[in-house]
Amino acid sequence: MNGRMILRVGLPILILAAAALGFVYLRATKPETAAKPPSERIWTVATVAAVPEDVEPEIKTFGQIFAGRQVELRPLVEGRVIETGPAFVEGGVVDKGELLIVIDPFDYANLRDERKAQLAEARARLDEIRAERDGARKLVKRDQEQVALRRRDVKRREGLAARGVTSQKALDDSRLALSEARQRLIERQRNIAQYGARIAQQEAVIDRLEVQVRQAGRDLEQTRLVAPFQGFLADVSTEIGKRVSRSDRVARLIDAGRLEVRFPLSNENFGRLLAAGDWRGRKIRAVWTAGDVVRTFTATIDRIQGEVDAAKGGVDLFARIDGAGPDTPLRPGAFVEVWFKEKRYEKLVRIPESALHSGSTVFLAHDGRLKAQTIEVVARSGNDVFIRGTFDPDAEVVVTKFPEMAPGMKIRVR
Repeated sequence: MNGRMILRVGLPILILAAAALGFVYLRATKPETAAKPPSERIWTVATVAAVPEDVEPEIKTFGQIFAGRQVELRPLVEGRVIETGPAFVEGGVVDKGELLIVIDPFDYANLRDERKAQLAEARARLDEIRAERDGARKLVKRDQEQVALRRRDVKRREGLAARGVTSQKALDDSRLALSEARQRLIERQRNIAQYGARIAQQEAVIDRLEVQVRQAGRDLEQTRLVAPFQGFLADVSTEIGKRVSRSDRVARLIDAGRLEVRFPLSNENFGRLLAAGDWRGRKIRAVWTAGDVVRTFTATIDRIQGEVDAAKGGVDLFARIDGAGPDTPLRPGAFVEVWFKEKRYEKLVRIPESALHSGSTVFLAHDGRLKAQTIEVVARSGNDVFIRGTFDPDAEVVVTKFPEMAPGMKIRVR
């Protein structure tokens, strides 16, 4: 019994002691390995050659297409629309003088004919008055002859009365006849003067009626609304059967040949444009992206906005699209990239903007290591910058960027 207890307790202790002795032996007899020094990391980078050249950097901004000329089309007369032109639809392209809508001309044709009839009647009445005046002028001569005859008769009777040959009554009758003849002459002359006033009044009536006839004729012509210039229609808002008035807008017409790009420039970029000289008339590129299709248009800077918005800190410029027409797919409201060249610089190096560090430092690849170089940023164009600095003929600017970059790091040029 005691031997079994000793075996059960002593055997595990014996096994543990043997294991401990084995671990001590293995540790004491393990081979020694020499420690290797840590290896220096090599960074793979890309470079561009620092080759100075004369350049004209391009300024990039964004703009929007605007209508250089557009009009709101409103009827010049009121009435019911009885016809529309074939291109009178939203987005329809129309030529100058092409029919847009026709307003019922019935009332306007009747009014014109009525005015013409009134004018003809007034002219006939004028002819009648002139004829009466001419007749009165002829009768004046007869009245003047009657006065002359009556005057001679009075003189003759006065001579006879002095000799006692004739009676006093006969003399008085002769004088009365002379007075009546003179009165008829005065009345005839007054009537002729009145005929002149009546003729002037009638001529004024005719002038007024002629204006009314012209107005009625013009109103009749304006029942046909036509396009004042070539362009495309927007905001079409009338149909056949609709009654319209002079205040109703039926469509908006955009001049297809006068599309413009409106684009903002910061004070800095505007100053660079002014420094280039002759800003008016300079060419720009307007790049329009529609899905996978990219279209480039040229435009000519035409003018600066009328007022400068101090809150925006810059100015807006307008450039006219060259060769715009009804086949141009551009429409007002489209957004475009705007590129234009500034003044010419000599001996600048072009690098990606991502190669800049702290705004005025670049790294060069020099004998397999990074070397810091201070530079001056002269101009920018899109994602590139143009720099000036002192470079060796075979200098390479590192364009790869990583957070640990520092002078002296080992690199491998890709």
